[in-house]
Amino acid sequence: GHHGDAKGWKPTFRIKEMASKCTAGQKKYKNSCYFLVPGGDHSFRVSEGICNQHKGHIVTYNTREEYLWIEQNVMDGTWHWVGVFCSFPAGKDTKNFYTPSGEDMRKIKMKMNIDAQALNEKSQLCSSTHKGHASWRWRWNSQNCSEDNRAVCEVPIE
Repeated sequence: GHHGDAKGWKPTFRIKEMASKCTAGQKKYKNSCYFLVPGGDHSFRVSEGICNQHKGHIVTYNTREEYLWIEQNVMDGTWHWVGVFCSFPAGKDTKNFYTPSGEDMRKIKMKMNIDAQALNEKSQLCSSTHKGHASWRWRWNSQNCSEDNRAVCEVPIE
């Protein structure tokens, strides 16, 4: 089942050896390579696992510039996971939110929207954004981590 322990799933993968260059199908922006997780929509956990196999994580979108570049060059026209998830239960405090890469949450400039319905979810919450949607571009929504979305992986390169 999706329940596991009360705190929910915690990603443990850490990049030990960085990739040296982008591989086929990946697009380079600054010091990272980006690609859309293949095979359509997946749960947050499955998407993160696929990113990990390529020495990366689900992208967190640190700056608006990065977001706009990814939106234009990598995203599909629908909901995408953002590399942010919460411990369970969520509560309204952003201190309960984490990134799979272990990156400091304060570095993420995206706006957060957590609606009341999401906070009442009896499940762990993960964040998502929508490319073509006026209200959900460049801000993150929170939804059940076991739902399926597209995802973009970010692979840092040396």
